[in-house]
Amino acid sequence: MKDIGSLPITPDFDLWPVTATPQIARAEQNALCIEWSDGRISRYHPFLLAENDPSPETLHPLSRETTLSPLDLPDDLAVTSAAIEAGGAVVVGWSHGRTESRFHPGWLLGNGWFGDRPDQGNAILWTAEEQSKPPTFDGPTALSDPKLFLSWLLALRDYGVARLENLPDQDGLLMRILDRIGPVRESNFGRMYTLEIKDDPDSNAFTSDALLQHIDMPTRECPHGLQFLFCRENTSLGGEGVYADAYRIAADLAVEEPEHFEALCEIEWTYNNRSKTSDYRAAGPVIERTESGRVTGIRYNTWLRAPLVASLEDQDRAYRSYRAFAARAQSPKYQMRFAYRPGDLLAFDNRRALHGRNGYDAAGGVRFIEGVYSDRDDLHSAIRSLERSLSQEMTA
Repeated sequence: MKDIGSLPITPDFDLWPVTATPQIARAEQNALCIEWSDGRISRYHPFLLAENDPSPETLHPLSRETTLSPLDLPDDLAVTSAAIEAGGAVVVGWSHGRTESRFHPGWLLGNGWFGDRPDQGNAILWTAEEQSKPPTFDGPTALSDPKLFLSWLLALRDYGVARLENLPDQDGLLMRILDRIGPVRESNFGRMYTLEIKDDPDSNAFTSDALLQHIDMPTRECPHGLQFLFCRENTSLGGEGVYADAYRIAADLAVEEPEHFEALCEIEWTYNNRSKTSDYRAAGPVIERTESGRVTGIRYNTWLRAPLVASLEDQDRAYRSYRAFAARAQSPKYQMRFAYRPGDLLAFDNRRALHGRNGYDAAGGVRFIEGVYSDRDDLHSAIRSLERSLSQEMTA
């Protein structure tokens, strides 16, 4: 790895390791071409380079954001020369009298195109046999050790569910933990809610009844991405959590029942909450996927579906595929079951991990569980920021 002391800043605050070094840099077809020490070749459009030029004329040195408009650049801007400095920076010469630019080799490597890049996420798919309980970490240790806290966040990202245990029964603790991840996303249940029995419930969650596996907030244009449940006390009988990896269900459907999988990806259902004081409605397919086929979200809730207004043929296709999904969601093969213990903080991806519960005896004890929502963007930002901070500490 080259000495990075003299390398230019990058148009962000990320860490860009120089895992391969530039061997040859040249102007080619008005663009920059680099041959790397690992044998790969990458090419960069002049507009991409100019808009990410780290010089103070085009990049604010504090915010690391460009100050250029796309129209500030000439239509025929071209790279006219390229060279590699002793320290590894790549120097680019320009047409139209534009001042030379210096680029960090790790940033160029990390943003290089080397052919088809697979559209892969970090998801580790699981059934109940493969994952009988959530990845679990000691809560007090995680709150004092940034590395263990990061491990909890990574498990939440990868498995869609993760747990802290042995936390103290403290007012405000849930919010303090969430502050380390990102802002709370409010809902029609408020900023924070308690899973308690209401005389006039605005959700099945506020009863003692069993709940089928579901995601929350399918009635929103973008359902809330994360949910956190902090069990402060639980002496009631029953009420165990029931969780399933909907990404694994989708993957198995794609292989074993592809006609149902395609219908679940194509047909949009409308969901509406049943409340006297609010009326949220949104539509979307049960399975969201990218163009390459990677599943990125689930919108599944059996009791909030509105009637499907469609042709009889499409109704039949939609209901049969929904029933196929439900059959797996309610199958013990996919269901992770566990009790909510005092001191447990369960975090899960609300757009991946289907959650439900067994019914419980409301008169047989005390059940005090606090809940809040957040978004997946905040989790991913917290992971990247913490990884960056820990890496900087190691190299300091």
